[in-house]
Amino acid sequence: MLIAKEARSPPQSPRCISIISVPSIVYETLSVDTKNLRFESRLEVPLSWEDPDLSWNTSVYHHDMVVLPVSKIWTPELHVTNGVQTTIKHSNKDLLVHSNGTIEHMVIMNTVVGCEVNLYNYPFASDFCAIALNVWAISGCGMFLDFGNVSTTSANRGDWLTEEVELNAKGGRDDRNYLWVLLKMRSENPFLSLVLPSILIILADVGSFALPLGESKRIPFKVKLVLSFIMFLNILKDLLPGGGQCSPIIRKHFCFCLVILVLSTLQSMVLTRLAKCGTLWPCSLSKSKDSLLKDTDNEEVSKSDITVIKLKASEEKKKNTALQKVVKFLNKMAAQDQKKARRHRFANKVDLICFCIYLTVLIVYAVVILYFSFGSSCEINHLEFWEY
Repeated sequence: MLIAKEARSPPQSPRCISIISVPSIVYETLSVDTKNLRFESRLEVPLSWEDPDLSWNTSVYHHDMVVLPVSKIWTPELHVTNGVQTTIKHSNKDLLVHSNGTIEHMVIMNTVVGCEVNLYNYPFASDFCAIALNVWAISGCGMFLDFGNVSTTSANRGDWLTEEVELNAKGGRDDRNYLWVLLKMRSENPFLSLVLPSILIILADVGSFALPLGESKRIPFKVKLVLSFIMFLNILKDLLPGGGQCSPIIRKHFCFCLVILVLSTLQSMVLTRLAKCGTLWPCSLSKSKDSLLKDTDNEEVSKSDITVIKLKASEEKKKNTALQKVVKFLNKMAAQDQKKARRHRFANKVDLICFCIYLTVLIVYAVVILYFSFGSSCEINHLEFWEY
């Protein structure tokens, strides 16, 4: 993409200002580090300036131009105001000098710029980054860069795409020139490796409500889901973007998924206990209560046996007593089965209510997360390094 900058006339002044012409810049994005919020780029910058001391009369010296070693000639030094690390190399060991004193040369700049990329909508992120390219100037004196055009090459670098590059000047000042680089993330890979697995784990947890409470299959399955999700986060933690002013919403998404999985597991554990014992008391207490009831029944039975022995009832009475014991035992078993069935029905009703609440929470969360991912934004001032 080729974008022309608005024509700006060089400052009319003082002799202390020299004009450095930059006919065109070839820009390339090398990498984007979302962990440390930096990005690396490569610039091919052709330079043209005038040095009257190197001009000559062509009538005396019949050459329109000569090639001289760059080590013997003064060259302007470019710098990146917001650069973390910048290396500048000459594209050639020689430069071209014209008879009127005009010098043409090219430098190659590799610069790492601290740019707080707006990752709020990660992995659907896009943002601008500034590369403040300037030369020495102070109190209205120094060098002035007269830019031409900028073009891009190799726009695709990993998950990031360089969509547009513009030349701008902050506040119209000639000493605050910068490249305005529009970066857009290709969301396919991060979505498939980060977002999709978390969605599938939540869907598996929703499906686990179809498993019965009393058969001890649901809780192990849910525990496996929780452990799998924790392992998933530990394995892919290096792929998660860094923080900054606009913390990625995907971090909150993972926190929500982990919390909802743990709560779902705890809910199943509580309802399983309720369906089995009919109480939330620890097992030792409930067993002690049952043993007390059984001991009371055994005492009654033993007392009736002693009475029968003492009275030495007839054979008929003995038979009736045995039948009464069998009937009492069967009635007791039937009562226990009815009580167990009532507990199961109650636990299943509560489980159905919890499932409806769980499903409602997930639907509301899906709507909220979609709104914040595509309908909300976070603003960052990328030129704050000039705010003084």
